[in-house]
Amino acid sequence: MENNITKINFFKKVWYSITKISKYEDMRKEGLGKSIKYILTLTLWLAIILAIFATILQISISNKAISYLDEKLPQMKFKDNVLSIEDEDATILNEDEFKEYFKNAVVINTLLEKQEAVNQYKDLATENNDVLVFLSDKYIVISNKYNPENENEEGITTYNYSDISDKYIKDKSMEYTKTHLIEYLRNHSSATYYFAQFWIIYLAMITFIYFVYIILISAGIWLATKLAKFKWTFKESLMNTIYAATLSEIIYVAYMIVSYYAKFSISFMDIISLVLIFVYLFILLWKDKKR
Repeated sequence: MENNITKINFFKKVWYSITKISKYEDMRKEGLGKSIKYILTLTLWLAIILAIFATILQISISNKAISYLDEKLPQMKFKDNVLSIEDEDATILNEDEFKEYFKNAVVINTLLEKQEAVNQYKDLATENNDVLVFLSDKYIVISNKYNPENENEEGITTYNYSDISDKYIKDKSMEYTKTHLIEYLRNHSSATYYFAQFWIIYLAMITFIYFVYIILISAGIWLATKLAKFKWTFKESLMNTIYAATLSEIIYVAYMIVSYYAKFSISFMDIISLVLIFVYLFILLWKDKKR
């Protein structure tokens, strides 16, 4: 019997956890270590799947955004911490198409001084969106907190190009153009870059959420069975909860994938996830009590 138990592989455990509650006892016999390994492996694979879908979507959005910038940005040059543009007219990126990709309005006007730019473009700031104004030697961020009647500059943040170039530009004598900017954006929009980023984020997020769920539910079930004089040790409660969380975790990740593409949200999704775990545990308690 023990040899048969050790042959329960990961995919069978997923299947048994969802469809065969009667197999929980066999899986528990493998020990707590195997149970923890199972839920971590499940979380690892689900985070990978979620990261793949998020990467595909992000790559699509990034490519469209970069193509938009390539079309809309004026020809520009950056050398010795000075930005210059060929077209002397200001470029304002704030239309609906721009807002699909970027949160804040962007203005490029190298002919104005700082205060002139603030006075001219402050009205583009809204409650949710700031305004980035690129001048010849610096760029400023204007938020809706700025009030010209105040004597201070609350709501205005200034960044000198020299501070940025010291950190990110190796060859300061080189002249950088719009072409360099677009190439830089494309190189930093690779699938590998996004996948690694998303995978770490989602792995940490899912692990934390279900770690909290499993510990709290296990403790609650253990106390409930103890008060009801029904013998489940905390270790048994923990292992049962781990397997009972399988469908909940899969549905939660599936919901996140669908919400990415359909752009909708269910405010009570966390409650649904918890209810699913309790349903499995209730059925298991009912079956064990009947024995």
